[in-house]
Amino acid sequence: MKIFPTFCLAACLLGLAVVSCQKKTQAPQAQERWVRLNLSGEPATLDPRKGGDSISSHMHFLLFEGLVRLHPDGSITPAQAETFTVSEDGKIYTFTMRDTVWSDGTAVTSYDFEKSWKDILDPSFPSQNAFLLYPIKNAEAAKKGNVPLNEVGIVATDAKTLIVTLEKPTPYFLDLISFCVFFPVSIQNDKQHPDWAYNAGEHFVSNGPYLLKEWKHNNELVAMKNPKYWNLARIRPDYIHFSMIDNQTTALQMFLNGALDMVGEPLSPLPTDALPALKKKNLLQKHPVGATTMIAFNVDKLPFNNAKIRKAFAYAIDRHAIVENITQMGEIPALNAVPPILKNNRNRTFFKDANKTLAKALLEEGMKELGITRDKFKECIHYYSSSDTNHKIAQAYQQQWLEALGVQIKIENLEFKVLMDKLIKRDYSFAQSLWIAQYNDQMNILERFKLKTNVKNYANWENPEYIRLLEASFYETGTQRAETLEKAEEIFLNEMPICPIYHWEMPFIVQPYLDEVGISPIGDIVFETLNTNKGQAR
Repeated sequence: MKIFPTFCLAACLLGLAVVSCQKKTQAPQAQERWVRLNLSGEPATLDPRKGGDSISSHMHFLLFEGLVRLHPDGSITPAQAETFTVSEDGKIYTFTMRDTVWSDGTAVTSYDFEKSWKDILDPSFPSQNAFLLYPIKNAEAAKKGNVPLNEVGIVATDAKTLIVTLEKPTPYFLDLISFCVFFPVSIQNDKQHPDWAYNAGEHFVSNGPYLLKEWKHNNELVAMKNPKYWNLARIRPDYIHFSMIDNQTTALQMFLNGALDMVGEPLSPLPTDALPALKKKNLLQKHPVGATTMIAFNVDKLPFNNAKIRKAFAYAIDRHAIVENITQMGEIPALNAVPPILKNNRNRTFFKDANKTLAKALLEEGMKELGITRDKFKECIHYYSSSDTNHKIAQAYQQQWLEALGVQIKIENLEFKVLMDKLIKRDYSFAQSLWIAQYNDQMNILERFKLKTNVKNYANWENPEYIRLLEASFYETGTQRAETLEKAEEIFLNEMPICPIYHWEMPFIVQPYLDEVGISPIGDIVFETLNTNKGQAR
């Protein structure tokens, strides 16, 4: 008998009630607690060292665990590490490992962490998130091939002790290493079975709250409570079943038919046109997250090489109208760069929304400085990624710029990968994009724009005073650090290389028997605390 539920998806696609395709067998003596979720696509990799897409990241948080853990309230507690100390200068972290084991019963050691992190920094190793390790001494130099890996500040002095030396004090280091790219893999298993991450089975070894029980590619994934997990008492569901349905309407219908326990961000987006009805029925829940929809300006290309013109376009946008009429989730209009959830919910505004009078005056000044007329803007194309919501937002910009500034802009939708290629290569004038925090600190947003060489600095913008303030913040804490970073944010928005639009709220719906949906500030579900009061025998 299979230990996971299989659903007749064909019936669901026809809009019929979803029923179990499994033959009836004798019910177990104790009912197992299942939670049934949906993924909008296949995880690209289940190896946390190689992750980059959001779906893979969610699976890494499910199956693996790092030295410390980020909680929904933003706090950090030890996880695989039992204790840690920090040197007086804030540059040396010493972690003492807990007595934990991998799912195959072998001990999790500090050597696993050292090897996993150094793998990421190997110049030949494919890792999209290697830059997150760069606060560590010689990490960036090693990734670029300029120093050997044995000179990187990651040293396991014995099986229980990991010493990490940083380039400089990094106040957010614990938040940083709570992200899944810092989760370890088993050295022994990785060496013996290098293809371990591609399929479920005895060679898939992990150390998190759940094990990978079944993985039918592009179909379903089943996770089972890890009986060897060190904190077994905090795990509530016995099994978590993930369907893989990329059609938003189909996933919603499965929920309405009782075949899913939760639908929505961050795993499986809800159809935009269904949000008003779900909200009216009081089914919709939401959670703020460190993510922002924004417009990137290429500051090296005419006419957006002029700060006044960039600000004119930013000030002319009516963000309140966009969140009320298009996104409809009560998002915070972004009149700042950093999502409030990354700033202890401080929401200082740096400019006025829909300030059409000032926008028009700035445009006139900017055009005069550049020696251009409004005809120049007819050559500009605003790119955005293909989706119904993004299309509606782009149309809103287009109309608002015409009404407030008297300029006609062309808009063009692109596949997400094509748009990202243009942004990375700086092959654009201005385009809609987004950022999503990978760790719970505003530096994750601000540091992207420190240097032009950062691949995520799509605007290609640099400012010496901005750089100085960011550098100063590494040696500060508390209120002083917050004030320094806010000064940097003020410089950033005064030059407006990026025009923020709104900060995200993640909409989702849950069945009435599922409660305590914990979501971290960076938008990850705490799967092991999902509580269903409905036992489901399978």
